[in-house]
Amino acid sequence: MTTTACPRRPLRIALVGAGPRATSLLERIAANIPELLPDDDLEVFVVDPHPPGGGRIWRHAQSPWLWMNTTANDCTMFTDASVVCAGPLAPGPTLTEWARDLAADRLSRPPGFTSDEADLAEARRVHPGWFATRRFQSRYLSWVFHHVAERSPARMAVRPVTARVVDLRDLPDGRQRLFLDRGPAPDPGAADTEHPDGRSAPGRADTLDADVVVLAQGSTGTDPTDEERRLARHAAAHGLVHVPTASTADISLDAVPPGEPALLRGMGLAFVDTVVLLTSGRGGTFHRTPDGTLRYSPSGDEPLLYAGSRRGVPYHSKLHYDLPGPRPELPRHVSAHALDALGPDPLDLRDDVWPLVVRELSHAHYRELALSHPERLAIGADEFVERLDSLDWAGAQLKELVAEAVREDGDRFDVERIDRPLAGLRFADHDALGAWLDGYVSADLERRRDPAHSMDLAVFFALLSVFAVIADAVGAERISQESAARDLPGFTGFFSYLASGPPGPRLEEVLALARAGVLRFVGADMEVDTPEGFFLARSSSTDATVAARTLLEARLPAPSLERTTDPLLLALRSRGEIRERPRTGLIDADPADQRLSRADGTPHPSRFGAGVLVAGGVGAGGFSRPHTNAGFFRQNDALARTLLGSLRP
Repeated sequence: MTTTACPRRPLRIALVGAGPRATSLLERIAANIPELLPDDDLEVFVVDPHPPGGGRIWRHAQSPWLWMNTTANDCTMFTDASVVCAGPLAPGPTLTEWARDLAADRLSRPPGFTSDEADLAEARRVHPGWFATRRFQSRYLSWVFHHVAERSPARMAVRPVTARVVDLRDLPDGRQRLFLDRGPAPDPGAADTEHPDGRSAPGRADTLDADVVVLAQGSTGTDPTDEERRLARHAAAHGLVHVPTASTADISLDAVPPGEPALLRGMGLAFVDTVVLLTSGRGGTFHRTPDGTLRYSPSGDEPLLYAGSRRGVPYHSKLHYDLPGPRPELPRHVSAHALDALGPDPLDLRDDVWPLVVRELSHAHYRELALSHPERLAIGADEFVERLDSLDWAGAQLKELVAEAVREDGDRFDVERIDRPLAGLRFADHDALGAWLDGYVSADLERRRDPAHSMDLAVFFALLSVFAVIADAVGAERISQESAARDLPGFTGFFSYLASGPPGPRLEEVLALARAGVLRFVGADMEVDTPEGFFLARSSSTDATVAARTLLEARLPAPSLERTTDPLLLALRSRGEIRERPRTGLIDADPADQRLSRADGTPHPSRFGAGVLVAGGVGAGGFSRPHTNAGFFRQNDALARTLLGSLRP
């Protein structure tokens, strides 16, 4: 008598979320499966209510007025020769290269990918320094997802599922059951069709079983903070308008009345987006005068905007040039080896690491000054570099060298002045403050376009290297949890302020709006009081105040597991199956392999986390630059190999 062996079922990975992180993980799984699971069939389910590739934040359905703040040439979703990882490299096009192929009709069109005439029109305009619309970036991300799915190994099937995961449970055999909400129920008279996963039609709640699950949702909704609740209650009681923190693509500004004062709290990227939507988005236009100055012509539908923040100034403009010479070898002072030399105990970011950061940035600045602009030094460049490389950074030697050799104040690096430019300054009124800010923003725009100040770009590259080392150190818990909670937001804010600001053209529009009287500035350390009938803004920069009936929180919400509105995270948290990394707002995960930590600290064997909501999520805040050995790819490759390794018999 012969017996027939039952075929083995395919192994299953479920990725919760379909944005850039999940898309990159999918690509790394596809790259590594021939080595790690050569003889097994694998199904990868990618579950998200939004189309795969962009997910919620980078979905195509958002305003065409919104831009990326990364140039097309500095954005890639593919590994290149610089990436040091265990898995095989799989090069692919940067956003610039992809746009050229789309414009020239050379682009492969995998099943599931679509584009339209607006995409083609933008593709024809793209150049290396182009700041793409977010809708165009969404097309790129969609193409990457479907390209990876189409070209995945024969034994690997990619199955997108349009649904929201609302719960996740352990099964007796060790697998995981995902509970799905597919949205509104279908028309009872409509034909019943099945999804690629063989389960029920759209609109029905059902389940999906998987061997391992990765939470990669990216940013999720959050409940208001206590202060936002207080402000919302005040607005409701007095018929005011309060717009809480949120992703710009998720908010409606229809309730903001034209012609009236409106307070904006925050002056980063969300501030720029909000200003764009309330000006250009309401019919205002920009034009250049014969001398090249940008001017704004109001439509009459704009509010009168008053903006302030902790610093009281906009983020620095993106840099618009390349280094005259080769990029510096970085990092020099903030390396894993240097952190190890500080001692075996968890480090304090402010007390132990920040002095090394200042050293790194200062060294990059002055070395670039000497190498590319030696004529601006009072001593020979070779002598300057030799003394710079050998000086005692713990003493006064740097100050002595700078005092002796650096003639111009604009060539000197002062991190405190850079971080808080309004510190110690007081103005008679908002007009005087506005005049100062006009000069400040104008100078920033000019400087960030002029390679004569290439020291700024050297500092940018140094800051990128520092950020990668610190992110790795936080993920590996080399930085104490207390320090990470207290100091990391400030360091991340400094990084964004200096290195991840708006495109120069957007900052030029901010300047034109201020000159047109549509935008005014409140100052530093902005606070909002709630007297009866309105909101009142004050700052440390002037005694003048502003009363308004509208307040917009022009900031992104801080990640918070405690305040999340995501049903899956709420369910897992309520049962103690995930926990917050103390004082961070982030989901705790094992630094070694990103397994999610239960309330008692034990890692779950089959649940993993990655991305902006998970502690240790490397490169979660932006897209990766080519040829930089980006931590985003290194972490995703390591996680993909862990996932595949956990599935091996």
